[in-house]
Amino acid sequence: MMRLQVHSGIGTGIGLASNTYKQVLSSGELTLRELIAWAAGRGFSWVEVRDPNVEMGRRECLEMIELADRLGVRLHYSWDNRDALEEDPLFLLGMRNAALFGQGTCCRVLVAPGVIPGQCGYTKEQMEKIIPVLRTYTEFAAELGIYLCFENAQEPLFGNDTDYYGMADLLEAVPGMCATLDAANATNAATRVNPTEAEILEYYRKYSDRIFYYHLKCTRGHKLLDTVEADGDFRVRELFRAFSSNPEMKICLEIPQQSCLKDMTSCVEQSLTVLEEIYE
Repeated sequence: MMRLQVHSGIGTGIGLASNTYKQVLSSGELTLRELIAWAAGRGFSWVEVRDPNVEMGRRECLEMIELADRLGVRLHYSWDNRDALEEDPLFLLGMRNAALFGQGTCCRVLVAPGVIPGQCGYTKEQMEKIIPVLRTYTEFAAELGIYLCFENAQEPLFGNDTDYYGMADLLEAVPGMCATLDAANATNAATRVNPTEAEILEYYRKYSDRIFYYHLKCTRGHKLLDTVEADGDFRVRELFRAFSSNPEMKICLEIPQQSCLKDMTSCVEQSLTVLEEIYE
């Protein structure tokens, strides 16, 4: 089967985040297994399975892996964690679940989503709590053979070294820490310090060996768009050109949720059309 591609230099195809279909899944209009099967048939190479509260048991995880293997797609695993101000047993359980999905599984996780809204970045006091926790998590992930890819949510990509700190500061402080880059999160109005396209590319290039996971959605005028568009607060083509220096870069479509299957799939298809048009 022909797999969807985003750039000739990127060999991993494109993934689909199950979180995109969260409302559809919650309504019962579609099951997660049906979504995985549809994604495989549509040409996606992998699916990011979101287990928000780490409620999937070992058996459910293994059954999904078996299904994906039959369909010829890869699964990665993620959950919605609490603030990393102290170690959380549920986070450790999420990592153990992720290990079931195999060596090299990427886990999109967050740093401290509860404390950052309304702030330009993390305070010095918050950083002093977060850094040792991320070091512990990162070391355990290495033992399990998985990657914790901490996503920028509303924290800035760069801090100002005095009043607030961001993702770059965490990457400097935590050896081995990896990151999920979400450019639209960075340029969204909810994030108080918005980077330019050049600053996004600077951040990626500086830490490209530790940023190999990308959540794809777009903003224009710092407002989130329902579909991927070529030009907005950043140009998708320019980001893909930079990402293509790593053939293993993982691009995951994670556009805003729609309430019904018809509307959600329409937005996905419109996004895929744009990606086909900018392919190079």
